[in-house]
Amino acid sequence: MLVKADPKNADAAYSLAGGHYANLHPILALQAFQNAVNRFPNHEKADDARNLILELDEKVDELLAEINLTRSSDWEVAVLHERAQGYLNQGEFEKAKKANEELIRLQPDLVSSYNNLSLISFTEGDLTEAIGYCQKVLEIQPDNIHALSNLTRYYFLNGDIEQALINCEKLKNSQADGWDVWTKKAEALSYFGDDEGILQLFEQASASDELEYASLSGLFYHLVAVAMARNGRLEEARKLWLQASEDTQGSELAQANLKDLKKPIGQRHAPWALPFGCWVTKNTMEQLSDLVNSSSKKKSEQHLVTSSKDYFDKNPHIRHLIPILLDRGDPQGREFAFRFASLVKTEEMLAALRDFAISQRGPDAMRNQAAMTVAEAGLLPQSGVKLWLRGEWQEINLISYELHEEPTVASHSRKVKILGAKAVSLIRTGEVEKVAEAEKILQKALEIEPDAPDLLNNLAGVYQFQGRTEEAHNLLLEISSKYPDYLFPIMSLARLKISDGEIAEAEALLKPLVSRKRFHFDEFGNFCNAQIELFMAKKEKDSARSWLQMWENIDPENPELLRWKIKLEGNNLLNRLSRMSGWGLFDD
Repeated sequence: MLVKADPKNADAAYSLAGGHYANLHPILALQAFQNAVNRFPNHEKADDARNLILELDEKVDELLAEINLTRSSDWEVAVLHERAQGYLNQGEFEKAKKANEELIRLQPDLVSSYNNLSLISFTEGDLTEAIGYCQKVLEIQPDNIHALSNLTRYYFLNGDIEQALINCEKLKNSQADGWDVWTKKAEALSYFGDDEGILQLFEQASASDELEYASLSGLFYHLVAVAMARNGRLEEARKLWLQASEDTQGSELAQANLKDLKKPIGQRHAPWALPFGCWVTKNTMEQLSDLVNSSSKKKSEQHLVTSSKDYFDKNPHIRHLIPILLDRGDPQGREFAFRFASLVKTEEMLAALRDFAISQRGPDAMRNQAAMTVAEAGLLPQSGVKLWLRGEWQEINLISYELHEEPTVASHSRKVKILGAKAVSLIRTGEVEKVAEAEKILQKALEIEPDAPDLLNNLAGVYQFQGRTEEAHNLLLEISSKYPDYLFPIMSLARLKISDGEIAEAEALLKPLVSRKRFHFDEFGNFCNAQIELFMAKKEKDSARSWLQMWENIDPENPELLRWKIKLEGNNLLNRLSRMSGWGLFDD
């Protein structure tokens, strides 16, 4: 724009040429550099521009040959072709469509324009038209790598796996020349999750001395890095991501993956190859958005469930993507797949959630929630399930509980509230004299409200602290019998049984509570404490760890967690804390 506004602006002329060069538009760059040098031969950037003209001259001739054009007779067509490519890259699809249609009018066999029109049709949501343009290319050039790659993608996303595989095999065997052919092959294989095939491409490109030119878009290095990371070669992947050319699509994806990998291992989505927009069309995104907004306005989750099921029934190709996005989608794609699968809960979606839950892909919290959903549907057991958590396989329970902060007993009078709070404060000191004082206060409160289960339970706690075990036991039995929905005495009884070695009796007391779905936060903490103590007494440390993991997932702020972590994980935990905080408590 500066050049048009001020033809005498030399800086603008050279900047325009540099912009075309940086954006991988060699024909436009060559034209702009030649124009700048001819008009401003003494500019400070003129010598650099002359060197780039020599470099681009050879490259442009190669590009023109690839699309069957010549510099002498087809130069204007070549310029229009590259402008069309620029419109496409910038998302100006209407301009790109008109430019490519004009190119086909001028050059009916210009396959690159048909390929570009197929990409525009896909973006606009017309897969049938996109496939038609690719087939037109293959009528002209049966081994065209871009058309075969795009066709593989379109058939795959449309759920036609057979046709996708047929075209993918042709693509792998094609030796045709073209722009960024290694990337187009790797891109198609990425949809299938064919990591081994991508790594083989990388070896072939390296062996052929074409690696330097294998990914001018930076995307090839990124796709190879993802395949490496998914195969446990994370450090190699990091190095390759860092090689992706700056300010390219590949670099953006590489940086996003590297940023995600800085998170704790249990919070990562990486690695992913393709952004969500490569899996679904703009049209699909709009339909899904309308579906959610419609249900939101009606304030009905059931409406959303019904509408989503109907949508999946009418669009099986979207349903087919759910397990794929759970396995290898980016954060947005995986979140979409997880939310809709969890919402719909059909047999197919529950199977996808199950496979995701027991995999090593995606964040721990998402896989844990998927496992809970699947366990509730009966597709996984509720106990003894191995999940990948914090970078290792752990056995956990998949029982889903709802926690609340509602009162567990009827409200007290103001005077009893004050007495009860004072007694609890004294008990927490753990001092003999103050606990004895607490007993007197509780007795005074019980004279006012003799049937208050929480006051009676605290009194039983005082007896236990004072070594009056039989009195504590009898009072807890009385409370639990009289107030069966007040859970604290039941759990206290179980813990008394555990300390007395009466394991079977303790287990019998706790077992009915396992199937209970709703707990107060304090009730749940007591319950988990009792369960862990039970399994420790049974010398079943893995089961104890499983309950601890579930407890942390549901109530991560509970201060009791650290005590059990130290007891169950010992120096391993302390070493990790030491490294995190810089305490340096232990020698390596």
